[in-house]
Parts: sequence; C-alpha cells; structure tokens
Amino acid sequence: MYRQLANFINLVRSILVIVPNTLFWALASSLVSFTPWSREGIKFCGNWWGWINLHLNGVTPVYEGLENIDPNETYMVIANHKSFLDIYGVFNCRELYCLFVAKQELTRIPIFGAALKHSGSIIIDRSNRKQAIAKLQEQGKVLKAKKISIILFAEGTRTPVSVRLGKLKKGGFMLASQLNLPILPLAIKNSGNLQPKGSIAIKPGTITLTFCPPIPSPPFREGLDLTEVMEQTRTAIEAHL
Repeated sequence: MYRQLANFINLVRSILVIVPNTLFWALASSLVSFTPWSREGIKFCGNWWGWINLHLNGVTPVYEGLENIDPNETYMVIANHKSFLDIYGVFNCRELYCLFVAKQELTRIPIFGAALKHSGSIIIDRSNRKQAIAKLQEQGKVLKAKKISIILFAEGTRTPVSVRLGKLKKGGFMLASQLNLPILPLAIKNSGNLQPKGSIAIKPGTITLTFCPPIPSPPFREGLDLTEVMEQTRTAIEAHL
C-alpha cells in the first residue's frame, strides 16, 4: 500500500513539474531562437529546463570528469541511455553546450517539437537512412561551425535497466570522423532505476554523469573501420556503469 501511494505521488509530481516546465522553456527557446542571442539564449533555456525537471522531482545530478571537457573544443558526445532523466542531466550541465540528434517523431509534440527544431538539434527520419545520413552531415557541419557539441545516444533508444549497455550504432562515430570531432564518452548511472523505460513517474535519488577522457576520431576515408574507436568508447562508458 505504501509503495503504491509513493508511486502515485511520484507520478503526480512528475507531471505537475515536467509538463508546465517544458511548455514554458520550449516557448521561451522558440522565441529566443529568432534573436541575435539565440546561441546563448537556447543554452540558458536548456540549462534551466533540465535543472527544474531534475531538482523539483528530487533528483540530484552528480557530474564527474568535468576536467575532461575543454570549453573551446567541439565534441561528439556518445552516451548510454536508460531514461528521460539522461536528457535533463545533459542539459543541466553548464560546462558543456551540446544539442541532440533526435528522431523526427519528437517534433510532433506541441510546442516542444517547435522548440526542438528551432534549437538547431539534428532531426532525423529513422525510416529513411539515406536522408538521415545526409541530415547528420549537413547539420553537423553547422553545429561545428558554431562550436556546439553534438550528443548521440548510440544505443539508438532507451534500454531496459536489465541491459548494462546495448550495442552501439556506428552512425555517430562515422559523423565524428567526417567532421573531425573528438569523441567524448559519457556514462550515465542510475537514471534507469529512478525512471525506467515506459514510466512517467520519477523517483527521488541521485544520478551520476561521468565524462570520460576524449578519444580522437580516426581520419575519414572510404571503407573506414570504426571497430577500434567504438570498442574504446564502449570500454570507457562501461567502466563507470
């Protein structure tokens, strides 16, 4: 009975925090995207969106390895993915400005979808692989020129808590090579326990985001073998899970 009551309280709190908070900051970031301060404004909106979603739901983010982030460098951030808390945690991090590679379905969410598009995030249609690759390359060059890092959940989707780390897809690694971006492995721990895949309710607790030392991406060439750099990234992430 106590557990059911606690789950219900977590559910109500999560909805009351996330829905209005997302609508407010999505609208704010959409408006600021049309101003000369769009880069700084969108980062500001993202920081506070993530902070409120975490802290008002009783989630404390702990950041490790911040010394591995060079503020003057642009990265391809490769992270594991268990929960929406991962997204809030990344946006809450002041030391790194990055935008996501997001699936096209997310743009259909009212207001949030518009904010996602105006933010400069890379929106891809996963049903059209050729178009998705072209979009990654085109928008990736724009973000690099603006010194905005790119974050990709290389497992492709949220994985269950029972799966330590799913298979990493090579698209992000290939893009890193094409854009000559160093790879910044990011290990996110405990988010799946606080908000498992398929759950809206968020349990209070702590999540840990560990930024590992950057890994140079191999120079791009036809027939490039990404096995080694993918294994290095996987090993780095797994060491902190």
